[in-house]
Amino acid sequence: MNQCPCCSAQLLRHIRHNRIYWFCSRCRQDMPDLSFAIANLHQEFQIQNTKNPLFVQQLSKHC
Repeated sequence: MNQCPCCSAQLLRHIRHNRIYWFCSRCRQDMPDLSFAIANLHQEFQIQNTKNPLFVQQLSKHC
């Protein structure tokens, strides 16, 4: 993640409380690491697919 999702300014990487944060100097806000969040969602979805393959088949029929 290199750009702020709000203003598209370049983000600065910070470490605080043993976690990585992205800081936007224009918005003056900490920004979450969206790439990490998306990766977690993808992994969670993959786990759900293995638990309930029938749901995935039903979902693919509707798309």
